[in-house]
Amino acid sequence: MAGARISLPAGRPALVSAGRRRARRRLVRQIPTLTVLAVAGLIMLFPALWVLSTAFGKGSGGLASGSLLPDGVTLANFRGIFNVSASQDPVLRWLLNSVGVSLAAAVLVALIDSLAAFALARLSFRGSKVVFYIVVSSLMIPFIALLLPLYLWFEYLGLLNTYGALVLPYTANAFGVFLLYQFFLAIPTELQDAAIADGATRFQIWWRIFVPLSIGITVTLGLLTFMGVYNDFFWPLVATSSPTMRTITVGIEIVAIGQYQTNYTALMALTVVSVIPMLVAFIFAQRRLVEGIAFAGIQG
Repeated sequence: MAGARISLPAGRPALVSAGRRRARRRLVRQIPTLTVLAVAGLIMLFPALWVLSTAFGKGSGGLASGSLLPDGVTLANFRGIFNVSASQDPVLRWLLNSVGVSLAAAVLVALIDSLAAFALARLSFRGSKVVFYIVVSSLMIPFIALLLPLYLWFEYLGLLNTYGALVLPYTANAFGVFLLYQFFLAIPTELQDAAIADGATRFQIWWRIFVPLSIGITVTLGLLTFMGVYNDFFWPLVATSSPTMRTITVGIEIVAIGQYQTNYTALMALTVVSVIPMLVAFIFAQRRLVEGIAFAGIQG
């Protein structure tokens, strides 16, 4: 009926008011936690803001002058690091080396670890469990303990100061095998049995069933490998000697040392440039990375 009022049931306004009061009390209780998180976030952002201030600042920049805000904004610092003689500081070559080596390592790790995990998880052969335990136990060995044997082995093979020395040590890792092993165990055996009944080979089962189902976790493994190899400093420093074979992390150290004094603006500009490839990789693979981490957490 037109003009008729709709009345709330008896006691409904009181329930709404009680709900609002509970929400306000909950918000008040969360204020200390939110404040601590905000302060912690600002503390973590402060170094990044200082790097940007120095990289884009005029003159000595924020880091050298002690001020967070630069005197002015300029791109001269970035032009400067790319205009340096290629024989002295080939920044573009360092960047391409890092990206190329990291991509090659990520692809090889995804391929080799996937094959190894499939064999250990879904193929029956004598000693499979022993092999799996040996692979997983290698996670306890720190890389620094393998540094000297790796160096001597690559020197014996004549691969030092080559792209092979930069890529081959990363081509398989126990973490990737363990991660994909857990995922492959969760795939129903009926799919594998049906493929065997249709006459599929082991390689076809891996390629047509397990690889498509594990795209998300494999992309996560590839991205984590890319980030780890891209950020590695010690092995590229030891395994390479010529400026053209250096990676961007070693290049940053070279620029930081300098000949007589540290050029902070060039150092911060190079640091900002070095972050771009990882940032792009994370943006494009963000959804897959979140899915993979969530799966790993559930499996753990």
